[in-house]
Amino acid sequence: MSPFDKELLEKVLYRCSCGSRKPISSLYFCRHCLDLRCGFCVSHEVDSHYCPNCMENMPSAEARLKKNRCANCFDCPHCGHTLSTRASSVSVPSPDDPTKMTAKKVYYLACAFCRWTSRDIGLPDQLVASGAWPEQTNPYSERISTLQEHYRTIAQREKMEKESRRFLGRKLSYLHLSDKYGLSSVAARKRSGLSSLALGASGLTGGVAGAGVGREDIGRLVDIAPATPVSLHEINDLPTELLTDPIDMYNMTTLEQRFAQVEFQPERVDKIYPTHKHLMIKRSQRCRRCEHNLSKPEYNPTSIKFKIQLAAYYHVPEIIIFKVEPMERGKHTRFVIKVVNPTNSGSVLEVVSLAEYQDTKAKEDAARKEKGEEEKTTVSAINPLRQPSIVEATDQNMNIATAEVTLPKSKIYLPPRDDAAEFDEGGVDLAGHVDDRDVVMWRKSNKVGIQLKVKPSEENVLVAFAIQYQYTNTIFAHDSKKEVRTATICVPVFLNLGKAA
Repeated sequence: MSPFDKELLEKVLYRCSCGSRKPISSLYFCRHCLDLRCGFCVSHEVDSHYCPNCMENMPSAEARLKKNRCANCFDCPHCGHTLSTRASSVSVPSPDDPTKMTAKKVYYLACAFCRWTSRDIGLPDQLVASGAWPEQTNPYSERISTLQEHYRTIAQREKMEKESRRFLGRKLSYLHLSDKYGLSSVAARKRSGLSSLALGASGLTGGVAGAGVGREDIGRLVDIAPATPVSLHEINDLPTELLTDPIDMYNMTTLEQRFAQVEFQPERVDKIYPTHKHLMIKRSQRCRRCEHNLSKPEYNPTSIKFKIQLAAYYHVPEIIIFKVEPMERGKHTRFVIKVVNPTNSGSVLEVVSLAEYQDTKAKEDAARKEKGEEEKTTVSAINPLRQPSIVEATDQNMNIATAEVTLPKSKIYLPPRDDAAEFDEGGVDLAGHVDDRDVVMWRKSNKVGIQLKVKPSEENVLVAFAIQYQYTNTIFAHDSKKEVRTATICVPVFLNLGKAA
C-alpha cells in the first residue's frame, strides 16, 4: 500500500478549527491565530499563470485575453497528450531551375502516445517550427462578443447606481467629491480656458483626451439585435444513411473528444483539430481570520519551492499508529502510537479526553467574552468579495467514537528535532523529565512510542482524544521586545484502529 493512499491517510485525522476532520498532510497552521486551517478555512489567490509544457509565464490580463490557453503548445485531440513538433524534408522545385528538385525542411505536429499527426486531418505542414497552425473559426464568436459587451455595460451601470444609492442622504465632503467625480481636474481645465468636460473623448477619471469613453457614455447599452429565429422545419433531420449504411465506429469521435472542442463538436475523427494547451496557476493561500499568508509559492514556474509554507506537518506533533494487538469487543486491548515532534524546540505533551477539551474551550470562550475580545465578523480588506458567514455550523465530531480509550495521566516530554541525532551515539536528552515506563515504550531522537488501552464496543474501532502540547512561536511581536512566546495548544485527534473480532 502506498503511503499516499486515501485509506492510509484517513487512519489518523485531526480536527480543524472549522470542525472538519482532515489528515495532517491536508492542514495548515496559522502562527498568528495559533490554530489549524484546512482548505475550507483559507482564501485562495492566483499568483501567476504559466504553461505546464513550455513553462512560460503569462500576465493575468493576457491569460484572460487568450482564454487561459498557451499560444504555442497544443494537446492531441485524440488522446489529450501534449503534441510535439516533428521535422521532415520534402522535395520541391528549385526556384532557380524548376526542372530540378531540392529538399525543403517542413514541420508537423505529432503525438508520441497515440501516433496521431496533423497530417491525418490534412493540416498543411509549416515552414517554421513555431508556425501559425491553421485553426477553426467559430461562426458565433462575434455574437458572443457582442453579448459579453452588452452585459458588461449593464453590470457597470448597475454598479454606478449602487454607489449612488449608498451615498444618498449622506453629507459628503469636498475632498470626497473631488476624488470621486474629478472636480480638481475640472477646475484645472477652467483655469486653462478649456471646457469643463471633454465630451466624447474624456476618460473616466481625469478628462484626458483619448483615455476612454466620455462621461455621457457611462452605462450606455451596446446596440444589439435579437438573434434571428429559425423554424424547426428548416432544420435538417438526421441523415438517412444512419439507418441504411453500417456505422464505422472507429471513425466516430468519443464524448471526451467532442467535449474537448465544445464550439464545434466534430462527429468524425478526421474533423478534430489540435487544441491549445490549458494554462496552470500558482496560488497562495491566506488565513480567513487574520488574512496572513499560509502558503505562497515562488514566482518562477520551474521552481517547486515556497516563500511561505506553514503546513501543519512542520508545527503540529504527528501521530502514527505504530502497533495494534488483536482486538475483541468488550475487552481491553493495548496499542502503541508514535508521536513525532517536528519543531526545533522541546515540548511537553499531554493526552486528554474530548470532554476535558470541550470544558477548556468553553472556559476560554467565556473568558474572552468577559474581556470583550469576542470575534467580530467583518468584510475582508484584501478580498472584499468574501463576505462573512452568517450560518453557525454544529460540531458533529465529538460523538463518533466507537471505543473507550484509557488515557495516561502523566505528561510526556518531546525532544526537539535534530537532524544529526541519528549519528549521535548518546541517549536522548529529556531535560530533567522522568518517563512513566507504563506509558512510554521507547524513544529515538524526537520520536516517542506511547502505549494506550482501548475497549471496543463495535466492529469498526474508532477512538478519539485530544493532544495538548506547548508550542514555541518564533514570530516576534512588536510589543514583546523580541521575546519568544510559548502557547498551549489542544487539538482533537481521531484514530481508526481497524476492526474488532
